[in-house]
Amino acid sequence: MKYFRFRKKYTQEKVAELTGTSVTYISQLELGHHTPSFDKLELLSKALGVEPFEFFVKRDFKKLPQRVDMINIAE
Repeated sequence: MKYFRFRKKYTQEKVAELTGTSVTYISQLELGHHTPSFDKLELLSKALGVEPFEFFVKRDFKKLPQRVDMINIAE
């Protein structure tokens, strides 16, 4: 999920807002502490513009920055 969030240049706050969840919940999903229900998985996929199955495809996480640089995000 973090991979797709970074590709969209979204913060955890933005994803939480788009899905009607909390920042804590999004953080815990990204850390693997929770598994989303099918309903939440659908909301997350719509918010991030991907198909639900894409969350289960292995990605190269070495290319991800530690944080989204909000100063350089063009809105």
